[in-house]
Amino acid sequence: MTKFKEYTMQVSEEFEECRRQAYALAYRLLNNHDDALEVVQSSIEKGINHPGAPALDHSEFKPWLFTVVRNKSIDILRHQKRVQKVEHEEYHSSAPISSEPDKTLQRLQLKESLENAINQLNMQQKEIILLRDYHNFSYADIAKILGIANGSVMSRLHRARMALREILIKDGFSLGGEQ
Repeated sequence: MTKFKEYTMQVSEEFEECRRQAYALAYRLLNNHDDALEVVQSSIEKGINHPGAPALDHSEFKPWLFTVVRNKSIDILRHQKRVQKVEHEEYHSSAPISSEPDKTLQRLQLKESLENAINQLNMQQKEIILLRDYHNFSYADIAKILGIANGSVMSRLHRARMALREILIKDGFSLGGEQ
């Protein structure tokens, strides 16, 4: 295989993974499959056609694309003027068969509790939790996506995690011995 072909395949795989993650973010924000697909499609078209967009194989493309996906999702939510509960099939995958059913049940309950708690966060808290803890963006990338300072990312993430913690405690979930 030629170096060019290897490079093309690698870029294609990385782009597909980026597209999948962008869809996951849009879906979790919008809770609508068709809207999420439309947002991702139009965002990718913008990335290809916009003269100021980074190249698809540039490290800045993913944060740029997520910024566009986020903004288009917010535009749709503003237009629809509705608050949704977000769920995504990726986070509802079936648990592996285990010889320890109690541990499997605990993992499923933890997963469900976290999803329910995330759904109760406001949009600002939800998006920063999703970008950092589900999509593993760096603070610098989150700052670019949200258009805020790095220090603001850290403080907003801390506040969002504290709000998530309070929701879990309020719902009776035990955190480190607390009830």
